[in-house]
Amino acid sequence: MLNATEITKLKKLLTKEDERLPIVFNALSDQKRCLIFRSFLKQEKLCVSDIAKTLGISMSLASQHLKILEITGLLTRERQGRIIYFRPKVSDELVRTIIKAVA
Repeated sequence: MLNATEITKLKKLLTKEDERLPIVFNALSDQKRCLIFRSFLKQEKLCVSDIAKTLGISMSLASQHLKILEITGLLTRERQGRIIYFRPKVSDELVRTIIKAVA
């Protein structure tokens, strides 16, 4: 059993970030979204058509998956002219941790 000091230390480790974990893991539990996220380990940025062609899915389905990954905070979008590129949100410590874990 843990003593009072160990319990206090454990409580400090459990942060607000941990509240995001179920949401992030739920997003990555879908096989296509997990593949999309892992695609960014090889390419710095990708657009919807890149994802659709790579995974053999429609552009609308690729767009839906990317939107979910963006909403959960795993990806960020950047417009370059008429094209919107997605990239991992590496400014987020949780995203960096996940990238290290799946790399």
